[in-house]
Parts: sequence; structure tokens; C-alpha cells
Amino acid sequence: MVKKWLSSLYIQIFLSFLATCILFFVGLAVFWNYYFTDFFYKDKKELLSSRSSEVIKLLPSYQEGTISTRELRFGIRIIARSMNGMVWLVDSKGVILNGSSDREGATIPKAVDPLFIDGLKGNSGFVAGQYKLDESAKEGLLTYYTAATMNGAPIVVMMHVPAFEISQAITAVRWNIVVPLLFSLIAVGFILFSVSRKLAGPLQRMNKAALEVAAGDFSTRVPVTGGVEVGELARSFNFMVDQLEQWENTRQEFLANVSHELRSPLTSLRGLILAMNDRVIPEDKYSHYLKICDHEVQRLQRLVSDLLDLASIQNGVDVFRIRPLVLQEKIAESMDIIRTPATEKHIHLQVILPDAARLPIVCELDPDRFSQILLNLLYNAIRFTPAYGTITVMLTEDEEQAKLTISDTGIGMNEEDLHRIWDRFYKAEHSRTHVSDGTGLGLTIVKHLVERMKGVITVESEQGKGTEFVVSFPKLDY
Repeated sequence: MVKKWLSSLYIQIFLSFLATCILFFVGLAVFWNYYFTDFFYKDKKELLSSRSSEVIKLLPSYQEGTISTRELRFGIRIIARSMNGMVWLVDSKGVILNGSSDREGATIPKAVDPLFIDGLKGNSGFVAGQYKLDESAKEGLLTYYTAATMNGAPIVVMMHVPAFEISQAITAVRWNIVVPLLFSLIAVGFILFSVSRKLAGPLQRMNKAALEVAAGDFSTRVPVTGGVEVGELARSFNFMVDQLEQWENTRQEFLANVSHELRSPLTSLRGLILAMNDRVIPEDKYSHYLKICDHEVQRLQRLVSDLLDLASIQNGVDVFRIRPLVLQEKIAESMDIIRTPATEKHIHLQVILPDAARLPIVCELDPDRFSQILLNLLYNAIRFTPAYGTITVMLTEDEEQAKLTISDTGIGMNEEDLHRIWDRFYKAEHSRTHVSDGTGLGLTIVKHLVERMKGVITVESEQGKGTEFVVSFPKLDY
């Protein structure tokens, strides 16, 4: 339970920010403590340092015999009273030789042993401590020690001043620092906790929504809240779910259409085979019905071939063999292929190409795919153009584009058909009233092929007057 709680994103954010704030506040408290401690002790330290110099100046006179021991003691006591403290002259054995207190001849207290030892080494320094040198004294002293010599022997000059008031002031300052910082830390902790939940809340909702989407529920959406980045992330997530839902609907529709397109010829085939097997159809009629079966098999082959072709184009699996292609030559080849079915239906083919004396129009295209586009559009035009109609193929150019226009005088399309002709398996209503071997995938394949070769295809149509497709490709500069 604790491990799960700690793994929560907003808890991790909260603890990270809180740890940073704690480190900052601790560093701030240490800095202010050091600053105020040094500030309060500064005057006392300067006083002790100056008075120690006065004591050391008395020592040469005592060694020369200019002043007596009594006069030395008297001078030290005057110096001690001037700073309201005590002065000790301590020999190398830790015995107080002279001073302003009644401890002459006594050993120094153990509390100052570390200072004494450091002084014998020739060092000097200040120490503030919560200790007392006798029972009647209050706790809290500031001690200064420094090395000196008397009668040729090393001694340590130790000076003590009461620091009880300073200790109290420093303690008060410390509380004045710690208490506000503690309350500030608590307030910051609440703020960080709220901000962390606000930051991590949308992410947790998105995580839950992602799991629901993975389970197949595409109705899930997350509210767009929070800052700019979090809000943008929520909008992107919702857009992704919209796209997934659209793709899923498209997939379902695609499967339904494929099933429908496959069911019709398979049903026909099975019915005819059962009828012939049960001798319902006379043997002399077998050849006729076998031709129907062959027709349905070819239809299935075309459907499967178109499906595989479309899948390879859409998924980028199909390899385009792009190279410079002279459009006039490829159009002429395709027209030779289409001329026979057009003649059989008594349809007039009109080809309008640029003057042969001009430079050829060259584009970077896949020759086979360009031929597939052209033939698909031409076969489509033949299918929906009545006998004695006209199909016109015209190639033009401008500074940047080569434009191939294929128009017919066929039955045309209404507005609804124009908007849906690029959809997979869509067949216009008028096409369903005529015998058609189309799979409903031809124009979908054409559009994908044109776009994969950086082209654009548009269509205009009017019922009863015909249809016009315009395919544009970028020209190749040479």
C-alpha cells in the first residue's frame, strides 16, 4: 500500500519539491544563525582582543622587575573590570599563576582544557559555550585564549566575559528564525501538495482513459483543464481518441463492405454449383452456367487484387519506381490499349496533345502506376458513357504543372456522388442500375496513387452531361 502510494506521480512531485524547499530552508536557517551569532559576538571579540594586548604588554615589565607581582595582579584586575570579566595567566601545567579571580594557584577547570592545550601550541581563538566556571556564575561565557611567555616559560592568557545576555539574544533570534521558517515550510508544503495534485490529476485521468481506450471504449474523453501544456496534452489525447474512433469505424465499415462484396459472388457460385451437383440444371446448360461461374471468379480475383493493391499503397509497402517520364508517349501507349473496348461500345476517343514540335512534357512518375491511373479513369468513362458518346483526353501545361484532363459525355453524377466517389466500395446509384463489374475500389486507388506521386486530382460532373477528371503533376525542370 505504501509502495503504491509512493509510486503516485503527484506524491513524487510533492516529495521532490518539498525536499528541495526543506534543503533551502535549512541552508537559510544555518546562514542566518551564523550571521547573527557573529554579529552579536563581534563587539565582545574586539574588546577581548584589545584587552589581551594590554595584558601581554604588562608581562615584559614584570619580567624586568619594573613592576611587582602585586602590581601585575592589580593591573590585570583593572583590565578585567573594564570588560566585566576574568583574566588568567596559566602556566604549562594548567595552574593559574596570576589573574583577576581568587583561583591563583588552582588548576583550570576541565571545561577549558581543550582551549588551554590549543593555546600551548601557539594558537589563539574565541570560544562561546554554555558552560560555567563556578557554581554561582550563570551559564554562557565567551573565552579568548592566546599564547604568551613569562619569565622565559610559555603561558596561556585566557580571558572570560559573561555571554549570558548574548546567548539569550541569540536563542531568541534563532527562535525568530526557526518558527517563521517552520510555518513557511508547512504553508509551502500545503501549496506544493495542491499544485502537485493539480499537475498530476489530469495525467492520472489520461492514464485511466488510455487504459479504457486500450480496452476498446472509444467514448472516453478527458476534460481539458490545467495549464497550457497540460491542456494541450489533454486536447491532443482527445484528438487521438477521435482519430482512433474514426479509424475503428472505418475498419468496421471496411470489413462490412468486404464481407458484402465477397458474399454476393460466393453465394452465386455456391448456388450454381449445388444446382449442377443436384442435377437441377440440365447438363446441356452447364457450359452457360460455368461461364457465369467463371465471371464471378474473375470478379473475386479483381476484388482481392484491388484490396491488396490498395493496402500496399496506403501502408507504404508498395515501391514506386520514380523516373523522368514523357507524358505524351505514355498517354499514346494507354490509348492504344483502351481503343478496342471503346470501339466495341461505339465511343469516339479524342486525344489532344501539345504540338509535336514543342518540347515534351516530363514529370517524375512511376510509368506503370501512371498508366494504371489513366486506364482506370478511361475504363470508368467507357463504363458510364452511352454508345456513340465521346471521351476526350487532353494534356496541357503551365509553368509548374502538367495537367491531364479526361472528360466524357456520360450520365454524370449528382452532388452526393461527387463527395463520395473516393470512398472505398462506393458505387453511385446510377451505376447500380446498370450491369457493372466494378469493385468500387478503382477511384480510391487512383486518388492514393496520384497523392503518393505528389499530384492532385479533381472532378467536376453534371448529371446527364458528363464528368471531367483533372490530374496535375509537378513538371520536371530540364
